[in-house]
Amino acid sequence: MRFSIGAAVLGAVWAGLILPDRAGAAELMAAPADIAKFAPSSPYLVTEPLPAKNVAKAAIAADNQETEDANPEYSPLVVACDAVAADPDDATRPEGVAGVALTALDVARAVEACGRAHDRFAEHPRTAYNYGRAEMAQGGFDPAISAFAVAADAGHPLAALTLAELYSGGVLPDRSTADAVPYYETAAEAGFVQAQMVLGRLFSDGAPGVEPDPAASARWFRAAAASGEPEAAFEMGWAFENGIGVPQDPITAARWYTRAQAAGHTGAINNLGWLYANGTGVPRDEERAVALYREAANAGIAAAMSNLGWALENGIGTEQNVSEAAQWYVQAAGLGETQAMLNLGWLYLTGHDVAADPAAALEWFKQAEAGGRSEALSYIGEVYETDPSLRNPAEAARYYIRALAAGDAWPARRAAADWDGEMALEMQNALASAGVYAGPFDGAIGESTQAAMAALLAQSSQGS
Repeated sequence: MRFSIGAAVLGAVWAGLILPDRAGAAELMAAPADIAKFAPSSPYLVTEPLPAKNVAKAAIAADNQETEDANPEYSPLVVACDAVAADPDDATRPEGVAGVALTALDVARAVEACGRAHDRFAEHPRTAYNYGRAEMAQGGFDPAISAFAVAADAGHPLAALTLAELYSGGVLPDRSTADAVPYYETAAEAGFVQAQMVLGRLFSDGAPGVEPDPAASARWFRAAAASGEPEAAFEMGWAFENGIGVPQDPITAARWYTRAQAAGHTGAINNLGWLYANGTGVPRDEERAVALYREAANAGIAAAMSNLGWALENGIGTEQNVSEAAQWYVQAAGLGETQAMLNLGWLYLTGHDVAADPAAALEWFKQAEAGGRSEALSYIGEVYETDPSLRNPAEAARYYIRALAAGDAWPARRAAADWDGEMALEMQNALASAGVYAGPFDGAIGESTQAAMAALLAQSSQGS
């Protein structure tokens, strides 16, 4: 800014100046002849152009404008969207952006800001994902799905995981679990343990449109286990114990179970107990097995309850205590453990250190059979054959036939003398109804009857 100086001020300035002595002034003046040597020999002409404007600054300004237009990471629109809608779990969010939990979104601001950014940069993965979050939060299902698809197809892992869960969850009628697999793989490859676990289970069990692939299952479980997921370590133990997708190796199985156990996986505690009980992959140690069973049983693992009951019933690794065994069987059976149902039914049928109760035995056997245990069929038949109060040879024969058809050879292995005449006759009738017997109906288990049972058993092994 320029300032005007008043006359009074100027006068004071001039008054304060110390002027040189006039005589001295004459001495300081150059001689006329000397003046000439300082004069230009020719008129001063401007022969060079004036400096141009700052080209570097102009280029930077142009670059900034181009960057803002072409690179969404520099766009105020994207910055504004990130500020109000970035996911705290999104590893692609810019440094310094904390993110906003879905439940804390200012939905209206997020939809507006991210909608503008998405309109301008339709293919930008993070912006598409953020816009999808915002639309989903306000119930805009269709635009959310479209935005998630854009982001997922560009490799955004959280968008891929979100879309995979929507597809596999049956939210979209034209999408299925099979359609979700590539998106789960995108998320899994980015290190999302959740996606790795889903893929491990999908390839282990299969699904509509997804064929079981044990090797792929083991690969994804291993990846999740490497991130410290206890369930994945347990699954790796199971895989190595049974040779599913990896070579069968009980020693490695024990190591994986131990790793899962250290992380607090109670199922691994039970399975490790089983290895110690049988000396598989580890030194046989029945007392340690019982301790592990009890630990897992107290944590609510039904299989461990059943295993502990078995050890107590038979005095393996601990003092025999059938009464306590029955209590553990009841707890396990109440949780749906079918082996405990079978064991409990056998205790009640035989009256082994508990009060015999054939009716209770029959009920437990039937529950086990309903739970998928085909060996319960022979037990049911035995109750109907042997208990005086429940005896029904025709019903017993019917269950024995079902047992043979399911692959249980126990009825066929019985000695001929073990069948009374009435029971043998009912077996002949039942075998004839099954289309495998054409011999005499003489109430004696002879060669033709045994051959018919063997034929029925053979049909079961052939899957007929």
